[in-house]
Amino acid sequence: MEYGFLRKEDEFFPPILHVETTNICNLRCIHCPHNDIYAAIPDYKPQSIKFDLWKKIVDEVCQFDSTLRLTPDGEPLILKDFVEQVKYVQEKKVKTFAFNTHGMFLENEIAEVLLAKSETNIAVEVSLDALYKNSYDKIRLQSDYNRVLKNIFNFVYERNKRKIENVKIMVSIVAQPEVSESEIKLFNEFWSQVVDKVIIRNYVDTKGLTPTKGIDEREVENRWPCLVVFTRLVITYDGGIRFCPDDWQKSTTVANLNNVESIQSVWTSPQLVELRKNHLERKFSHPTCKKCTDWKVIRWGSDYTKALSDVFSENKSEREDNLKFLWKNDLQNGGKK
Repeated sequence: MEYGFLRKEDEFFPPILHVETTNICNLRCIHCPHNDIYAAIPDYKPQSIKFDLWKKIVDEVCQFDSTLRLTPDGEPLILKDFVEQVKYVQEKKVKTFAFNTHGMFLENEIAEVLLAKSETNIAVEVSLDALYKNSYDKIRLQSDYNRVLKNIFNFVYERNKRKIENVKIMVSIVAQPEVSESEIKLFNEFWSQVVDKVIIRNYVDTKGLTPTKGIDEREVENRWPCLVVFTRLVITYDGGIRFCPDDWQKSTTVANLNNVESIQSVWTSPQLVELRKNHLERKFSHPTCKKCTDWKVIRWGSDYTKALSDVFSENKSEREDNLKFLWKNDLQNGGKK
């Protein structure tokens, strides 16, 4: 089995560039470090990206066939600059712009800017994590179930009414003990009729920052290389560049955009080339990689790059079965399905 870059052009620039525009969130979801952020990150301070840095990032990304994705440590729509950030992305004709949101602010001028005609493909993912209100309220603390659902349905209605084909909306759910498998299946069945894509993610403990919940006790004999180091790079609100999106403690930081020539120079740097080489040789020597268990749920050919391919594909018959991601489905073939 072969591992490595999914496309030849990915050697020169990350196919997905994550940008942490803020580490602020107004929710306290039980599966997220924000549930008790000062316990998870003792030196935590609310921070947001400066617009000049945002422009610098967008100016480089727009030169490549790459996805600019807002994640992972905060709620991007909470920023007063969000509308201007989107306008700049559209002005520079970034190929694909994607983000995760809890959905409470997916309304008014934010919805309008996302639905504006542009050449940029836009993928909106709303994290719901439950189908029923009683489950939702136990998981997504301090949220508003009715407001979020109203926003989703309004967004879909307006998108369809205006016949905007390059704006897609997805919903996602985390498979964890607080939501039953039957509810997950019904979630998939219901929302598949409403939105463009349903994403089912298996719970991870965010590098030990959230409870393990005993959910991943599977033994996998041969660990495979991590897909992330071949497909993602993360830039934080202060310009820090790290190779792991799930590294809230930023221990995988390798550079700062304020002190280097370009994002591309970091992606192609000897340090990251060596890291990928080590992964291909099954040498997981970086301290964060050595302790990681997330690799079990990151399947080659079935990660977010595949979700984006699915959601923008006109051929629905080629899309993946969402339920294949449930925990009970054992991993085979070195992480490839």
